[in-house]
Amino acid sequence: MEYHWPFAVCVTLVSVFAIGAVVLLRRYEGVKVSISRSDKVEDPYSVARVPIGYLRREELWNACGGAVNPNYLLFFRGLCLIYLLSFLGYNTFRRNLVVLFFYTEWTFTLLVVYFALAFRQSLLHYLEGRSMATVSRSTLPTTSVHPDDSSLTEPLNGGAMDKFLIQPEQETAPEVPFARGQETQVEASVEGYVTQCVFQAVLPAAVLTDLIYWGFLVPVFLPPNWQHSFIDINKHAINLVILIIEFSLNSLRFPWFRVSYFILWSTAYVSFQWICHSAGIVHYWPYPFMNVDTPYAPAWYFFIIFCHGICFAICLLLAFCKQNVCYRANSPGTERMIS
Repeated sequence: MEYHWPFAVCVTLVSVFAIGAVVLLRRYEGVKVSISRSDKVEDPYSVARVPIGYLRREELWNACGGAVNPNYLLFFRGLCLIYLLSFLGYNTFRRNLVVLFFYTEWTFTLLVVYFALAFRQSLLHYLEGRSMATVSRSTLPTTSVHPDDSSLTEPLNGGAMDKFLIQPEQETAPEVPFARGQETQVEASVEGYVTQCVFQAVLPAAVLTDLIYWGFLVPVFLPPNWQHSFIDINKHAINLVILIIEFSLNSLRFPWFRVSYFILWSTAYVSFQWICHSAGIVHYWPYPFMNVDTPYAPAWYFFIIFCHGICFAICLLLAFCKQNVCYRANSPGTERMIS
């Protein structure tokens, strides 16, 4: 790889956007909620006053804001994890480690990582629910009261009868994280935040991958009689279909500032390619527009950066539509999924 002004301009462009992504993360990521983690909120509209990027634990496993049984989401995530992991293993075995030089493979691997994390979150909730149900059944009172027991004649205040009075059912916090009414603010763990951040990186990355492939590479660089294999369809179509279904089912919000992870993910891939070419490990570019040895390289890189913004804007629009269709009609007091 020759070092001249186009390469310097490309490095500057990528560095500026990467630094901007880091600044956004330092500004917004990790802002703490003003409400205590375990405090109950009586005012349903006060639930909306949470910092941007705040994540509740329920959002990781709830399906459609509580409109669908979470077990369906658990089943879907488990099925997708098995399928995607099997396909990734097959493709790696078939083409060896050369697949790691393509952005598509990076994104597909990140997709597998997301479904592994998401499935773990759903599975933990399922096991926790089973465990709580078992404990509840085991702690039911087994003492019986004989009608002739003289203790029944004692006063109710402090007498033995108090132990067997059926108390009225208390109002409990709804399981739906976006529902109106009494809620319990339980912040997600670090692993939960990682799951959400990975999701916000892989969804626009998959949109970018499929958009560039079908809208640019296929009509411009591939021959007209190119036959798309089963692997091509999975990496450039099925991956996005699976993500759209997951996006429609889950309750994860989409804070705008986490475009930073999308930018940093692509920056890591570009840096990897530059290092490999500088070290002489490879001598070809996986994508023609990544070649920095032409005077048109800065224009290509700026175009790809622009495509990043378009793809993330599409994801934000989908999140906005999801919020309005699935949540606002049933829970007008909820916070926005996008901020």
